[in-house]
Amino acid sequence: MQPDIQAWRPQAFGRRKPKELHDPVVEPAWDGVRVLAHFDGGEIRIVDAAGVELDTDQPGIVEALQSTARAGTIVVDGYLTDQASRSGVGVVLAVDESPGIGEHMAQFMLGKRGAELVGGRGRLPGTASARTLHDAEAAAAAGSLPIVFVAVDLLEVDGSLLLDVPLLERKRLLESVVPEGDLVRLTPFVREPAVSFVSSWRAAGFGGLAYKAANSHYRPGEPNDDWSLIDMPRR
Repeated sequence: MQPDIQAWRPQAFGRRKPKELHDPVVEPAWDGVRVLAHFDGGEIRIVDAAGVELDTDQPGIVEALQSTARAGTIVVDGYLTDQASRSGVGVVLAVDESPGIGEHMAQFMLGKRGAELVGGRGRLPGTASARTLHDAEAAAAAGSLPIVFVAVDLLEVDGSLLLDVPLLERKRLLESVVPEGDLVRLTPFVREPAVSFVSSWRAAGFGGLAYKAANSHYRPGEPNDDWSLIDMPRR
């Protein structure tokens, strides 16, 4: 059953430390507006953590999702952000052979301009206090990186809720129903040890890391202690 979009909110991060999580995957912490994208029969509605609909403000992203979604209905957790762009920026694909993880993961290399946009703002990205949509749109209007939708999790597909499906399986399904394009991306994620990836993300300007237990479930609108968000390590 398709969820009530006004009742759903993104799952919040918990208070446990990464070392306390069992078998975590590691992602860069995106600096942008956390949203849920609801696709149903060709209609896209993008709702932020406060329940405000933003789809009319992002017609390009809506069109991209409408034209590429490989399911009748989907609900995707993600970010509206100017951190990721394919405009003149290369993508490095990495393969992780750990059991159960998706085969291909994108390592985003943003370049110097991306680092300028996301660095030095004095607060942890990936949280409700991250940059507003207005901030991102102002940066885009200034001729910097365009806003894109970065998908991080899949909550529903073709009428089946995935809330109790382990995170790694949800990510595998996400790769199969949301193909990447200029305005729609998938977050990179790796298993420990993640030192080389963390170094690349730091160099690209990311200010934090998200640790998520591989078998974690999803509880809309609630904090989950199986998810942890930290500042980017200095080394």
